[in-house]
Amino acid sequence: MGSLLPKVILHEHIEGSVTPEMALLLAKKHNVSLPDDFLYPEGSYDKNEFPNGRYQYDETDFGEFVTAYDVVADLVRDADDYYLIMKDYLSRNAAQGMIYCEMITSAFHLCSQEDEQGKVTLNAAQYHDFMEGIERAIREVKAEYGTETRLQACGVRHLSLEHLNLSVDFIAQNPRDSIAGFNIAGNERAGEFADFIYVHELVDNIPLPKSYHAGEIRGPESIREAIQFGAKRIGHGIAAIKDDALIEQLIQDGITLEVAPTSNRILVTEFGQKLDHHPLRRLYEKGIRLSINTDDAGLFGTDVAKEYRIAEQVFGFSRVELLDVTLCGLEAAFVEDEVKQALIAQVYQCFSEEDWHELEMHAAALPDGALKSRLQNRLHHK
Repeated sequence: MGSLLPKVILHEHIEGSVTPEMALLLAKKHNVSLPDDFLYPEGSYDKNEFPNGRYQYDETDFGEFVTAYDVVADLVRDADDYYLIMKDYLSRNAAQGMIYCEMITSAFHLCSQEDEQGKVTLNAAQYHDFMEGIERAIREVKAEYGTETRLQACGVRHLSLEHLNLSVDFIAQNPRDSIAGFNIAGNERAGEFADFIYVHELVDNIPLPKSYHAGEIRGPESIREAIQFGAKRIGHGIAAIKDDALIEQLIQDGITLEVAPTSNRILVTEFGQKLDHHPLRRLYEKGIRLSINTDDAGLFGTDVAKEYRIAEQVFGFSRVELLDVTLCGLEAAFVEDEVKQALIAQVYQCFSEEDWHELEMHAAALPDGALKSRLQNRLHHK
């Protein structure tokens, strides 16, 4: 596809980024015996597709995925571990052209403690220590590759309402410059966004912009509610394709969907482990702003280059369409405006004369609508 395409990730969970190779390293460090069937043995999988090893869980069983995630997350135990996994993910993806990244962090994974009575608290000293490790990796990767990285704080909706409220209180009381947004993640069927009023309002007051997981395993109503409570981006959001009125709302409000094709193929049961019916292409052609993401790159055996390659080879995205996707990601990024504008300018500088010509021809051939308007507006940057 010509010169290295600049790429953006808006949606990756830090513990989910741990590769099998990194899991083995951490298990050895902490003297943990992993189950015999936890990883595929060398030679039993395609090393080109899974260069960093492959986890062995039943992709048709969401419960097995969650179990694998929990085993991996439990291996990440101290500030140096967080430094290592962050450095590994950012470095590998930066080498593939990633110029901007947002990683999702959960205070509960980082620093929760439970006393003998079962009362859960969050340890601020541990949190700041672990965040220092994460931020050290961010600084080093920026120095080496120029990649900008920001973090999202996260509340996990299936833990309990009490735990979700505790998380957002903790984030409000322990601010860090690297935290640029707030996310609600976890099992989409656990509670309704209307149950989380305290969270929505406190996040508004911090203030942090919101990206909420919605419309992955639930329908369009989940997305509509996330927007109602202030989400500027939607994690996944693929169910939007089922509702034309919602599609119009997403376009009018400039809401960006953070789509993760490999993750959706594995976890969304209605796709039957295939991408044949995935709506990535249809959402794009409707004119919805979207970015392409890894979600849990280590668990799914993916990276930014692989997801962009899937968009190209499975969904027929051209180079200029992928440049548009990268620009949509940057325009929706939770980052200071000065940095955002510099990154956007950097992407436009990657357009060759051939790219500009293809963009002009492609835009002219499109029917009137949101996608045509957006691509024609891009031509003003030539």
